[in-house]
Amino acid sequence: MLKVEIMNKKIVLALVGIAIVALLVLFWLPIKVSAVTDTDIANITVQVATKTAIDVNPAALAWLGVDPGTVGGPSQEALGPNYYAIQIENIGSHNISKIWFNATYPSSRPFATGTNASYDAGNFVVLARESSNNFYFPNRLEFNESRTLVYLRDPSNNLPPDGTHYSYGRFRNTSFEYFWMVDRSDVNCDGNTFYIGNVPHTESQTGTTNFVSGDFSTVTLTASTSHPGWCYADITVGGAGGEPYTIYVKNETYDQVFFVHWNKDWGEGSNAEYFWDMSGNPGYPLVPGNSTAALIRVFVPYGVHEGYVKQGILTVIAEGA
Repeated sequence: MLKVEIMNKKIVLALVGIAIVALLVLFWLPIKVSAVTDTDIANITVQVATKTAIDVNPAALAWLGVDPGTVGGPSQEALGPNYYAIQIENIGSHNISKIWFNATYPSSRPFATGTNASYDAGNFVVLARESSNNFYFPNRLEFNESRTLVYLRDPSNNLPPDGTHYSYGRFRNTSFEYFWMVDRSDVNCDGNTFYIGNVPHTESQTGTTNFVSGDFSTVTLTASTSHPGWCYADITVGGAGGEPYTIYVKNETYDQVFFVHWNKDWGEGSNAEYFWDMSGNPGYPLVPGNSTAALIRVFVPYGVHEGYVKQGILTVIAEGA
């Protein structure tokens, strides 16, 4: 019996020792833990609505201290200062196929009124594509002369012109101005003749003033279907190689003539064109996020009354593709 008890005690002591060693080993060895991160995905779908939208900057320009008969350029622009162009950006989601302009103009003849409020700054604005230096009015409005010009000879050889049969005025372009005449013998302007001198009148030269044998061009007017009460024709101001415009003459009164280039709202003539045209110039759409620039100046003619003229507005129109 004694022998058995001694052996049992030895076994118990051995087991206790093994347990202590096991605990020590577990305490000092690093414990391996299973990963607690995981990944999965979520599908995101966005449908962008079709929207044609543009942003034009700068939103205001001002030319100060411009002499009559000169160009208001970057050096006279005061808000930038020295702004020389406007940026037209497609901020919508739809391709833009066409861009054109509308400019404000005076409601009545401003010259010889003695007040600067009669003039509209929008009627001075000219624009050019950024890759070009050819500046054109979007839509300049000219009125017939307020009094007789004694040095003009009309196509019927009258000096001064016979105001009953001919209405006449000038296309003013800074220091250059071209005399024009229109046959008003018929109340309806359709089929009547429009005359414009090819040599400009300046401070140093008289220009074309003889519409019998002088240097001038003629076109035949056609009744407008999009603008009832007006007749139109394509002309080139300054003769061959000059400035292409489409003119619109007021029917019956013959007292107003629009010279149109960048304004397709008047757009029956081939010289009235889009500023940006997907099917013409440049030949591709203005895609969302892209932009174009229009160089901008003001052509201030002679005879504008001093001071601030009436503020004008230039409207940019964009058409979706």
